[in-house]
Amino acid sequence: MKYNRIILIIVALVAVYFSAASESTQAKADALRQTLKKGMSTTDSINILYDVYDLTDQEKKEEIGLLILNVAERGKNYEVLYDMIPQMSTLYLSDETPTQQDKLLELSHKLPEGNERKAVECYVQVNRVVAEGAFLTPDERNARLLEYLKEDVTPKDDIYQNFLDLYRVVVFLGQSHAGGMYMEYLERLEKMIDQVPEAGYAFPSRFYTTAANYYTRNGYAEKAVAADKKLLEMIGELEKYYAKQGRKYRNFDRFKYISYRRMLANYQALTRDEVEKYYKLCLELADKNPEINKDFYQYKMTPGYYYFATGRYAEAVPALQEALKHVKAVHTRYTILGKLKAAADSCGNQSALLYALTDYSKMLEDKLKSNAQESMMELKTRYEVRKLEEARRLAESEKHEAELASNEKLISLALIAVFVLAVILMFLYRSHFSLIHKSKDLKEENQKLHSRIEELLYDGKIPGTDNLRKKNDTSKQTPAS
Repeated sequence: MKYNRIILIIVALVAVYFSAASESTQAKADALRQTLKKGMSTTDSINILYDVYDLTDQEKKEEIGLLILNVAERGKNYEVLYDMIPQMSTLYLSDETPTQQDKLLELSHKLPEGNERKAVECYVQVNRVVAEGAFLTPDERNARLLEYLKEDVTPKDDIYQNFLDLYRVVVFLGQSHAGGMYMEYLERLEKMIDQVPEAGYAFPSRFYTTAANYYTRNGYAEKAVAADKKLLEMIGELEKYYAKQGRKYRNFDRFKYISYRRMLANYQALTRDEVEKYYKLCLELADKNPEINKDFYQYKMTPGYYYFATGRYAEAVPALQEALKHVKAVHTRYTILGKLKAAADSCGNQSALLYALTDYSKMLEDKLKSNAQESMMELKTRYEVRKLEEARRLAESEKHEAELASNEKLISLALIAVFVLAVILMFLYRSHFSLIHKSKDLKEENQKLHSRIEELLYDGKIPGTDNLRKKNDTSKQTPAS
């Protein structure tokens, strides 16, 4: 009894310590904000606001983020806009209306033309679709999905538009389908991400988070772990990037912790050394981050996964039971119940086994019904996709035939024109030959006429010549003086 009381006191002290640490972080952010002064340069203001943003609690980040956008827009600091527009877009994912996403999209239109602008615009549009799909009815979602599928089967010359078309399909499929079709589109998206210029880290990180969650829910442990390892590599690169930018308070602990925890859930794809490594990393993060500390020590999902992965089933049972009290997401509850059922059965905890079996059986029944509905929906969607593809092929075939017919007409007209030109050339050549012949005849006639005229005028004497003999005879007959 005394031991339990000591434990409770220690837990309370730890909670107070981390609560104070959290308040201290926010207090530091508030103090930094007070250092902003009128007349400050845009660069200095943004540097301070970035630190305030990084230190501010998650629920208060929006206000600071909007300030940064405002200062950057007025100062035409495009690098900051490239960085902050996607971050703010992610903050607005839970908004029921797309108003804020639309404002961010409008702001992104003011960026200089180029791939960076296209990437930012595309990212905001993807987030707008994510937010939109979460609040549509199943019928509305299916109708919108068919619209996006139609766009996807009609490739454009712009890779960003093709990427957006495919990503929208993946988003909507993920909200209503969980079968093979979704995986096919997910793998297509992964291949396309590598082809998108200036994609940065925003698209890949979002994709690998989506992929890791999907593969975890559906039992693809190796694929899930591979996605999380990719995600952690990107987080490492981002930490280096922001450190170079002077962002000393930029923190990715929360994202790393989620990846480590998810990999422990997929322990089948890890070696024993990796299990120990990732659990130790979770402990280290919990000891320095208040938010992670609460998840680790109060919600106990991570310890529950670790105990189960290492065969410590008696310890896993109470940890997993505690985790279930705090988890609302259906897929996560299903994962935890499956592990609790196996752990309780292994250690002979009948009450926990009965509880787990009852809830797990109900969820399994619901899942089977859901899978049946999803399978029917997938068949219908595949049928619609085939129709769209057939319509596109038919349209392309008709267009091709029309182009061929048009080309044939052009060729026919060209041949006719060539024939007419050949006839004209032959006529001109004949006329030219006739003119040359006539010219020759005229020249000969001219020479004949010229000769005849000379004969008539000079009586046979060639002009310019004299009869010398006659001259000499005349001179002899002249009398001497």
